[in-house]
Amino acid sequence: MRAGLPEDFSSRSRSIPALDSGGVVLIPLLLGADSAGAVGYLVSLFLYAVAAAVALPTPVELLLPFYPEIHPLIKAVVLGLGKGVGAVAVFFVGKHVNNWLEGWSTRHPRGRRVLDALEGFVRKTGWVGLLILLAIPLMSDTAVNYFYSLMNREGQAVSRWRFVLANIAGGIVRALIFLWIFRL
Repeated sequence: MRAGLPEDFSSRSRSIPALDSGGVVLIPLLLGADSAGAVGYLVSLFLYAVAAAVALPTPVELLLPFYPEIHPLIKAVVLGLGKGVGAVAVFFVGKHVNNWLEGWSTRHPRGRRVLDALEGFVRKTGWVGLLILLAIPLMSDTAVNYFYSLMNREGQAVSRWRFVLANIAGGIVRALIFLWIFRL
């Protein structure tokens, strides 16, 4: 037993250096995810993916090493679906805040130029750019999602369904890349 953790968890966390720092596990949520059973683990992974897409700045990939007996494609799909559900909320928040940004930018010409440049980036890259950014392991989903959502004037650059589908596909690809890199 190490640092008050059960022996089986202690030996697993040693094989994942990103989760261990001097015997102290960095993410307490992982303790619950490891002991919840396969179904509980998948539910936790889904809910954490939703939260990561909406508000949490931490990468969800850190939950993927647990339950190696679960097929990687199942984990990837669960993670992707969670990101898709979170994307629905982010899209609507961005749409409403964008109206406020438009009003603010009419009063601030320098701000208008910056917003126009950022909106141009979102228009040029569209849903493909969003998908590529979301497929990068350990990238902050929250930052990318809100950036694309806020700079997506009236949903013209990326429609709601393409926004959600880019999140689902990006989450699946990201999980598979992470699992492949670490051979989990």
